[in-house]
Amino acid sequence: MKTILLAASVCGLAAAQSATIVNSGSTNTAGYEIAVPQTGPASYTVKAKGTAQGQRAAKANAKTVPQSLVDALYADLKAASPLSSLPAKHCMKSASFGTRLTVQYGGETSPDLSCGDGGDAKLQALIRDVNAIVKTVRAE
Repeated sequence: MKTILLAASVCGLAAAQSATIVNSGSTNTAGYEIAVPQTGPASYTVKAKGTAQGQRAAKANAKTVPQSLVDALYADLKAASPLSSLPAKHCMKSASFGTRLTVQYGGETSPDLSCGDGGDAKLQALIRDVNAIVKTVRAE
């Protein structure tokens, strides 16, 4: 009985730890979220300009991401965990057009990936993975 409960808990934990790429949007541009499960299609949702967190966004669209990109993202997320240990590089942004690009995983959020890696190899790998997935999903 204990073995079954433990297995169910581990499976539930693995399913709950899905990665989500978030572009905050800005005053003048719509943001988006890309939910990237370890298996199956990604879910791409465009958020209306000025949509506050928690408010309803547009309908999610299923998108295909090559498994090699998904595997690379998850490997690099695990290598970079905890995400709070990554260096937060700050950069200047326009008040009207500035956006944040982050990845959420395991209850944590990365630093703003659009500000560069600051020479950190783990952050560099995440930026590469996220940019490749965004390019793939938005081009489809």
